[in-house]
Amino acid sequence: MIKNNNTYCRMPFVGFQSAHGGCRLCCGASGPDRSKPVSGKEFWNSEYLSEVRKKMEKGDRVQACQKCYDEEAHGKLSLRNHYNSRYKNLDTMETPTALDLDFSNLCNLQCIMCGPDRSSQWSKELGNKEVLSISKEKLDSICKMSHNLRHLTIQGGEPSLMPEFEYYFGYLKDNNLIQDIEIDCISNLTNVNNKFYQLLEDFKTVDLNASIDSFGPANNYIRYPSDFEKIEENLIKLTEKNIQVNLQITLQTLCMFNFYDFLTWISNMQDKFKQNGKELGLNLSYVTGHQYLEIQNAPKKLKQKMLDDISKFTKTQKIRNNLKFALGLKNLEKILTTPQKHDYINELKSYINTIDTRRAIKVTNYIPEFYNYLSMSKDTDE
Repeated sequence: MIKNNNTYCRMPFVGFQSAHGGCRLCCGASGPDRSKPVSGKEFWNSEYLSEVRKKMEKGDRVQACQKCYDEEAHGKLSLRNHYNSRYKNLDTMETPTALDLDFSNLCNLQCIMCGPDRSSQWSKELGNKEVLSISKEKLDSICKMSHNLRHLTIQGGEPSLMPEFEYYFGYLKDNNLIQDIEIDCISNLTNVNNKFYQLLEDFKTVDLNASIDSFGPANNYIRYPSDFEKIEENLIKLTEKNIQVNLQITLQTLCMFNFYDFLTWISNMQDKFKQNGKELGLNLSYVTGHQYLEIQNAPKKLKQKMLDDISKFTKTQKIRNNLKFALGLKNLEKILTTPQKHDYINELKSYINTIDTRRAIKVTNYIPEFYNYLSMSKDTDE
């Protein structure tokens, strides 16, 4: 049963995250020191994890979970909220019943809000060609811990490119485990025709969360150097597979310039899925950690444009059967109308200039109106 307090999270009681950099409570948590990596078994049985559980049961705050506390204080759904809902029926056992796996930073994109620890292409751009990945020893340790597993989350990097996930899925299949496990997967949808996607269909259920944040060229800039038309083609191909597909939309400043077009595209994609007897799910989240990319820190003029786009869309169209997304849009409107104390226009311009210079591209070739909404007029509220 979920404890009735504001710090309890189900995740540490049923599982943890194992990443190429080490183990921690979940993908959103800070610490412990990942410069001293331990095996999954050592972390699961550690005094650290035992103390975290005790604190949560008493209602005490856990330092590593501050991000969730901050998001909840601002009216956002946190990972803690997600885990308490997602894992409420999972049992606590000697080995994890849930795992969040991030085996490598191998990726073929350089997303604007990402960095070298999550993208090998980012790392290469900054002069380091090394791909970070979990050791074979620690991968085998995770395999051996997976015999009670009931829910799996995988991410990266781009999971569909990682040989480690093919190896792990093969272990689950060979040991007659895969058919009892529900899986959530995050993918950039640049390639859906490989062994990884074939193995996905062997799981009990599959939620494939496609990372798409904007429409057309704007998405290509955000998730550089992706091809939106190819991604759309791959998205439609997934209607032929026995998996649940969701758009994993992560909003930030660069998503705000053509939001009406994006909402219209989402509605059209839902229609295409419906024609094939499928429902296209929607998940809405926000970039955090880069203050100049956070939508609450965008210029007033740009905030108003996004509000106008939402109003224009909702007057004539609708998102199909998704109350959660509708509530998400309402919360988005609240965020956009909340006064801010500081602006980050100069920081945003500087960041985009650095990216454009390094990649030999121009943001205005992807988002033509970019600088029109970054005027130096007073954008903060007294």
